[in-house]
Amino acid sequence: MATIDRTVVFGVVVVLCVTLSLAWGASETSEALNDGDLTEGRTFGHHFLKRISFAMIPAAFVVGVITTLLSALTVVSMKGLGVGVILLVLTISQVIARSFPAPLPPPLPVAYSAPAPAPIPLVYKEW
Repeated sequence: MATIDRTVVFGVVVVLCVTLSLAWGASETSEALNDGDLTEGRTFGHHFLKRISFAMIPAAFVVGVITTLLSALTVVSMKGLGVGVILLVLTISQVIARSFPAPLPPPLPVAYSAPAPAPIPLVYKEW
């Protein structure tokens, strides 16, 4: 998107430079000749710079609005791209983790006790 913005701005600058150079050339030729037989045209005449200055304000506004909207679209796209990349990395890591066998957990410790002594029989003797 940034290259499109640069291209648009470069094109506007080139068109503006060409237009202003033509206007300057027309005003120079009309001043240099200054004869009564040469009439001044409406398009590239003496008041051309005033007409261009009136047209440049709305054109600059439109270019600014377009540039702002394109930059906002770029930011939103990059945000969505960042979330997508994070989800892709998580998915790939999950697939890789599931492809390897899981290590066996260590055995649980078992408490061994000594065998209990044999019970002593209780015998009652009568005397």
